[in-house]
Amino acid sequence: MASRIDPIVCCALLLITRAVAAAPGATDLHCEWRADNPAVGDPCPEFSWAADGQRACQVQVAASEADLLAERDLHWDSGRIDTRLPIVEYAGPALEDGASYAWRVRLWGEEGEVGEWSAPQRFTMALEPLPSLRPHIRHFVNFGSTDAAMMAARYDASFRPQPNEVREEYIGLCYSLMATMVIPSDKHDDLAAWCLAEGLSDGDVPEEMFCHFARDTQVRLHVGAETAANPIETRTVPGWAPANDRNGDGVVDDAEAADLANPEATARRMSEARIPIYYWGPPRDDYVMNIGHPDYRRYLAEHYMPARLEGGYDGFFVDTTPSDVPGAGRGAPVLEYPRGPGDEDAWMRDMQMAMAQVKIALPDSVLTANGWNATPFVLDGMESEGWLNITHSAGALEARLRSAIDLDARGKIQLLQYNPIFDEGRSEFGPRVPIDLDRDAMYGLAAYYLCAGDRTYYGYGRHPYGRATTWYFPAIEFDVGAPQGPFERVVLDDGAQVEGENLLPNGDFEIDDDGDGLPDGWEIIPPVVFDEEIVHSGARSVRIDSDDVTINNINKQYVTLAPNTTYTLTGWMRTDNVQGGQGAQLYLYDFEGAQTGGISIVMHGTNDWTLVRQVFRTADDPEGRVTFRVYGSTGTAWFDDLRITEGAVIEQLLLIRRFANALVVLRPPVPAIGWGDDTALDYPLDGTYRPLSVDGGLGDASDTVSLRLGEAAILVPEA
Repeated sequence: MASRIDPIVCCALLLITRAVAAAPGATDLHCEWRADNPAVGDPCPEFSWAADGQRACQVQVAASEADLLAERDLHWDSGRIDTRLPIVEYAGPALEDGASYAWRVRLWGEEGEVGEWSAPQRFTMALEPLPSLRPHIRHFVNFGSTDAAMMAARYDASFRPQPNEVREEYIGLCYSLMATMVIPSDKHDDLAAWCLAEGLSDGDVPEEMFCHFARDTQVRLHVGAETAANPIETRTVPGWAPANDRNGDGVVDDAEAADLANPEATARRMSEARIPIYYWGPPRDDYVMNIGHPDYRRYLAEHYMPARLEGGYDGFFVDTTPSDVPGAGRGAPVLEYPRGPGDEDAWMRDMQMAMAQVKIALPDSVLTANGWNATPFVLDGMESEGWLNITHSAGALEARLRSAIDLDARGKIQLLQYNPIFDEGRSEFGPRVPIDLDRDAMYGLAAYYLCAGDRTYYGYGRHPYGRATTWYFPAIEFDVGAPQGPFERVVLDDGAQVEGENLLPNGDFEIDDDGDGLPDGWEIIPPVVFDEEIVHSGARSVRIDSDDVTINNINKQYVTLAPNTTYTLTGWMRTDNVQGGQGAQLYLYDFEGAQTGGISIVMHGTNDWTLVRQVFRTADDPEGRVTFRVYGSTGTAWFDDLRITEGAVIEQLLLIRRFANALVVLRPPVPAIGWGDDTALDYPLDGTYRPLSVDGGLGDASDTVSLRLGEAAILVPEA
């Protein structure tokens, strides 16, 4: 007798079969942008693949394919990672130089269905140090000079190729724009010609390759070049709404304009709604491109970027690459990036995918970008154009140092640019502080040495870069030798919390009289919640959980203080795996004319409850706000016991790093207190040292160093 299959079981089997069949699979696997890569030079390489419908992924690495298939002795197992991006950065134990490994990936689909493991691929580590002119420092400048001999004798990298002819190991980076395009420009003409040759247009750039405002938006831009001398104007760019073009002819005619389906978007043609960023014509505008457009990405990887390598360049520096639509588009309604559920980080993913396509096409090129910060990192490194200047207080300084150290350990090239103070004709945007240029120069060099690693470069200069080479000084030539360990925090006085009345109401977040689950007196932007389990004191703290790099939840409370008075803001912060972007922040804002030191309390990574502080001095306008947030980062941050008290109590702090031939000592500034001799602090040394001068000479020997707030010394031990 024939067996009978229960129809319910049959249906279940059919559903399972369909789910398995629908599960996405990974193809076209690459490790560090090559299949079966025989020479991986990145200690934390990127794994990438092609996939459709991916919602999560898992990568495994082992010493052999046999170990991988048996899931034994795995060198690294990423576990499930919830991401639509088909790229993962290695985050396991150190990979051994010269060793070979096998890796594989599996994917989950949108409905939770899991696919099969990919066939294993192999890669071999081949770690080599980046070349450098000097043993102790890697030095870069942006555009520099056309004097190839001088450039080759001073710098290890710049945006000019000519020094390659003098010194082969010098790195020339071609300045390029991936996410924006100046019109008129050679790039625009080249893209138009390529679109014609590819049959994509009749000879112009398709409008769909640009990004557009989805509603009328105000922008503030320089008229002409971005210089202090040029005026800044506020103008309204009309938005484009496809619904307004009811007949679909690409134009909102008079009849359609008289009865707009979306009255918040008044552009009559789509081109009117392009998002500008740097220049406002005539004659030139710089527009944001739709980096997710598949043909535009193909143009970048197959045509534009390969052509840019001609003429002696070793790679690229790509400007304008933030984590969200750049310029005025950041945070504004954008037609191509509506930021709906699941698409909040679409711009970042598209930028990463565009960069990955370029790297796969040109794996030997060096690809860096301006201010890029993402996990996975995707490209080879970045320039931190505004990495540091002398007005950054201790918290901001340490955050930048630790970020640089982390990225160096992950194998990412960093062009760390120290921005000098104001100097007429050379640094028109620099801060005007009462110190001399020599003191500023030594502070910047010392700050670099505190975090210098195998892949960090030092730059000294500020936009505009026409005279960047004039900032060069001979102390750079002194060989401090190899570092003897990481920098240390030497706390001479922990500056106990200021006593007195707390002028910030509900700074401990304990009051919720209206029962809405949020602290009274604060303007709160989700995703802020009370946490009654993890607190610094009292019954609750506030917590921000972020799984999206587009986060910028500005939580604030306005306070009115006394004019021309010194105060101390303190608070307790805790973080768990805060990665990328600007991190968890506590800062002051809107105190017009006040000396606050900017956004100086910043945390990344994982930290237990930490007391943070910022001393500031109000000006004539005593009203402003206290703000806490997570900005452009993922992870979790807690805030508790925020206080504003009158007076200044600071942590007496030195940052010290030992090198084989020198001792670097830096004292962070407190701009609200000042920079003068009355802030000097004497620190006894463990021997006799001579201070290095800007001109490369050595001062008198001493067993003590005296440093004012915002001052550093590079000390050479007495022979």
